[in-house]
Amino acid sequence: MAETVDMEVPDFLFSILLLLLLLLPVLYLILKHFKASKSPPIPPGPFSWPILGNLLQIGKNPLATLTQFGQTYGHLFSIKIGSQRVVVASSSAAAMEILKTQDRLLSGRYVPHVSPTKSSELNSLSVVWSLECNESWKYLRSLCKTQLFLGKAIESQAYLREEKVRKMMKYIISNEGKPLKVRDIAFAMTFNMLGNTLMSTDLINFEQESEDGGTSGVFRTIMEFAALTNVSDLYPILGPLDLQGLKKKATGIYHQCCAMLEAIIKERREKRRFDSTPSQQDFLDVLISNGSSNDQINILFLERWDMMQFICVC
Repeated sequence: MAETVDMEVPDFLFSILLLLLLLLPVLYLILKHFKASKSPPIPPGPFSWPILGNLLQIGKNPLATLTQFGQTYGHLFSIKIGSQRVVVASSSAAAMEILKTQDRLLSGRYVPHVSPTKSSELNSLSVVWSLECNESWKYLRSLCKTQLFLGKAIESQAYLREEKVRKMMKYIISNEGKPLKVRDIAFAMTFNMLGNTLMSTDLINFEQESEDGGTSGVFRTIMEFAALTNVSDLYPILGPLDLQGLKKKATGIYHQCCAMLEAIIKERREKRRFDSTPSQQDFLDVLISNGSSNDQINILFLERWDMMQFICVC
């Protein structure tokens, strides 16, 4: 009798396993149906291949391809880049609806894998790359808006912009007859405009910039990392592996940038110990007055510079 039981048990387990294997496709289809029914409708778009998505269709000229997709599928369409679903607004009206009318509802964003704010310690300090729009994010966003982006704030800094243009022209005239990289000089001027708006400091010396890339070379490296195609962005499941080593390199550059800013922040904090209410306040003074930590100031400033570099490159 015991021998009969030993023979029957493996047969029974094999039958159960076979039944489960046969039911797996059915269970997958059922789960996919319920997931699709609960998800909001996705804008139309071209057929996407498994794993690759629409990467092959986008090709080497993505702007032209997206324009063609917009003509075919409408002003709001979706594509897949690797495993990531991307919704594209291809008209000014659709972009206005997203960026202005519905900006509160659609203010979420995908954070690049190389961004230092991917870490839980720094995410709560970010505005541009914050993973969630919580109360801290709303406060920082309103602070940036009132201190940097309102018309009154921009007009109050007009004299700084004029001064930096004059300084650039003086440098160009003093180097008459010598070959100059106009793009680098213009970049340095714009960089110093922002540096003075944020912390009343010229961060780039024209002479040093023309010789070895200077300070902006460090910040440009971060921008270059962000612009590179990263496998971890296409397939987030591979993120922990950092197959291209970009996260490790970007983290090193980030700490290098923070070290450059730490000295300025420390000097300003020491100065405010003797003069807690300076007559002329810049954005750094405002952040210190509001109790911002050095890490938070570093993140906010680096985000402003990254945005400025992106605009200059475009």
